Amino acid sequence: MSFNYSPLLAKAGDLIQKFGQQYTFTRATQGAFNPATGKTSDTSSTYDKYGVLFNYSDAEFGNDTVEQGDRRLLAEAHDYDIGDTVVINSKTYRIISVSNIQPAGTNMAVNLQLRR
Repeated sequence: MSFNYSPLLAKAGDLIQKFGQQYTFTRATQGAFNPATGKTSDTSSTYDKYGVLFNYSDAEFGNDTVEQGDRRLLAEAHDYDIGDTVVINSKTYRIISVSNIQPAGTNMAVNLQLRR
């Protein structure tokens, strides 16, 4: 017997939108190399997603992966990539860690570790 996660997925999205705010993410993609110019044709695309922003606790700074100034963003389900950037209060952060919350393979939300 399997559990239907659809109502829970909808509720998670509703709560993130209710208690969070919308952020604009930017994904840069490296294009093809042009030998005539010696450069690549890089492109970028943006997407908007809701998220709830948190500070890391003092206890979490004890491990080697969290640095001073890092932020945690609980974001709605999406395919985020390490290296994507997001602007929060006019400061640009890049995603350095993506941790999906996905019971039984259903992506409900995502914890993003952000660094300036």
